[in-house]
Amino acid sequence: MLTPIEINNNFEWVDVQDETAAEHRRLIQSYKLTEEMYGYATDPSERARIEFDKEAGISLMIFNVITDLPDDSPEAATAPIGFLFKGKRVYTFTSGTTNYVHNLVINSNSALKLPPIEQQQPIDAILGLMYKLTTTYLDKINRIDRRRAEIQRSLKTNPEHSAINELMDLETSLVYYLTALKTNTDMLKDLQRTPVVPVNADQNEHITDILVESQQGLEMAQMASDVVERVSNAYSNLIDNSLNNTMKFLTAYSIIMTVPTIVSGFFGENVALPFEHNPYGWQITILIMIALGAVVYLILRHYRFFDR
Repeated sequence: MLTPIEINNNFEWVDVQDETAAEHRRLIQSYKLTEEMYGYATDPSERARIEFDKEAGISLMIFNVITDLPDDSPEAATAPIGFLFKGKRVYTFTSGTTNYVHNLVINSNSALKLPPIEQQQPIDAILGLMYKLTTTYLDKINRIDRRRAEIQRSLKTNPEHSAINELMDLETSLVYYLTALKTNTDMLKDLQRTPVVPVNADQNEHITDILVESQQGLEMAQMASDVVERVSNAYSNLIDNSLNNTMKFLTAYSIIMTVPTIVSGFFGENVALPFEHNPYGWQITILIMIALGAVVYLILRHYRFFDR
């Protein structure tokens, strides 16, 4: 879908979502975008960065955002979106799980002190959007940390494999967030050093504000990732120890129960044996089994085989 929206007299916003082949041709032929820049803007594997085509007069920013999936989804991840500037138009390229960005552009509220909508330049709108997208990382990381605390409390009373699996899902999400925030931070630093779009002092200050939020999110994600990893490892070890104790008990039980089998097998041979004609032979063999079993038990006990 390709939707041009006139924001004010300074610029027009073109919202590009899951474009068709016909819309692709329209962007190239009517809007005069280059295939190279279009490819960068729509590449689902593109890393966060800035690009400038001086000959075509096109500037491009790739920015990683959180995908629009449930918090508990194992597929929770990040994806790149493209901000392309050409003349008095700014283009946003989104698809699938990033199409929610459209609503953030429409809702112009931002913590940044931006000019009134009637006076905004294209870069103002994009900086306000980037700030909102960056703060969503902080919300998600805080939710993950709260969920980790809930899982940790439940594990203290009832360690379960399902909880360990959930911790692994949280850790996977944090890896995505860490990678996305790191590349976003690098991109913002590059934008400060080499602005591909002209910026004034206020706009440069807004870039700094976004950079601060991105670095804060990066530190929060790193700390949360470290905590989740250590909690997951600790309770994995706890479950492993529990399994080891169970295996030790079964092994000891098997060793002790082997003794009666050996004794009964010995006295079951079809040859002349001790106590063969003794009227209490059967009781004697039972006592032998119990005595040998007790000896084996005491030996295992002596070597602390049953200690947890």
